[in-house]
Amino acid sequence: MATEAGSSTVAKRRASALIVDDSSIVRMITTKHLSTMEFEVSSVKDGVEVVAMYEAGKGHFDVIVMDLEMPVVNGIQATAELRAMGVDCKIIGATACNDASLKQSFMEAGLDHLFDKPLDVAKLKSCFQ
Repeated sequence: MATEAGSSTVAKRRASALIVDDSSIVRMITTKHLSTMEFEVSSVKDGVEVVAMYEAGKGHFDVIVMDLEMPVVNGIQATAELRAMGVDCKIIGATACNDASLKQSFMEAGLDHLFDKPLDVAKLKSCFQ
């Protein structure tokens, strides 16, 4: 197959991100931030959904943005379960919590980065430099 000079027949795959947060407003804002960074974005509202997604073989993301405080399964539990399942993508934690011991537990569960909310593009970009 012939191609024109400078063109490519293989489209570059966009990196994918999953937002896990019980707040629809946070999911919407974080989706906007990640979209400006050229991510293909999906979202779920709690830790139960993200774990179930990976257990069903439907979780294939380059990065997960995980909230700490969510009902049923929080970010610490969800992150630990994902890591125990062998999920090795980048997991970025986000929290409005001021409790240092909870933040430490969140990091120890397997986060790559942890930020205080609100997240912004600069914080997210710093994870990929």
